[in-house]
Amino acid sequence: MKLKKILSVVLSTLLCISLVGCVGSSGSKDDKTIKVGATSVPGGELLEELKPLIEEKGYDLEIVTFNDYVLPNESLNNGEIDANLFQHKPYLDEAVKSKGYEIMAGAKLYVCPAILYSKKIDSLDEFKNGDKIAISDNAASASKSLRYLESEGLIALTEGDIVGVNDITENPKNLEFVQLDVAQIPPSLEDVTAGFVDTTYAIPAGLNADEEGIYSAPVNDEYANLLAYRIEDKDNEKIEVLEEVLTSDECRALIESKYNGVVIPVF
Repeated sequence: MKLKKILSVVLSTLLCISLVGCVGSSGSKDDKTIKVGATSVPGGELLEELKPLIEEKGYDLEIVTFNDYVLPNESLNNGEIDANLFQHKPYLDEAVKSKGYEIMAGAKLYVCPAILYSKKIDSLDEFKNGDKIAISDNAASASKSLRYLESEGLIALTEGDIVGVNDITENPKNLEFVQLDVAQIPPSLEDVTAGFVDTTYAIPAGLNADEEGIYSAPVNDEYANLLAYRIEDKDNEKIEVLEEVLTSDECRALIESKYNGVVIPVF
């Protein structure tokens, strides 16, 4: 009986040592790797070109590319990545409120001005009664688009931080709003009169803001894309390195030369 107890203790001890050894090995391997989630454009492209600056700080940068706006925050909250770069603060605030994420906003980096694209009309004045406008099905993004149209006198809305189609109080041209996943708006432009398309999807879709854009929103850093990370990591050196590089003069020059005003630095 004593022998069985001794063997049990020895085996338990060996198992603990083995597990600690595995964790320690994995931790040291990943300690100098920063994982950042981003959509391919512009965040992923930008991070790819900033890798050398991250390496100068003693870290390797691993970019995890996402094709939607939901998984980057889920992956961050779950600890699968260290930070993400794809969203503005109103979107993050809505995600935190609805999902209970323990993540926070970091440095504001750049603005992708909201652009209303159309293949059928050339200006806002050409909207006719009953025309359709495609907007995002995300509450924060939809609210932003509706507020822009309100500022141009096309509709009127109730007061509030986040408004939706049901909050329209005046709609003289009886415009119809079609809410879609943002990735579906570019191909839907053949079926609607106009649609708000994010830069992330406009560039790959070959949309030209100068030729097909009928409205460009004023630059407002409230909607600046920002670095987001877990609250518990706010003092983590990895986050400090990321923010230092992403707000550097080199990063600003890169954005200005690469995107010609479609992406505008705000730092």
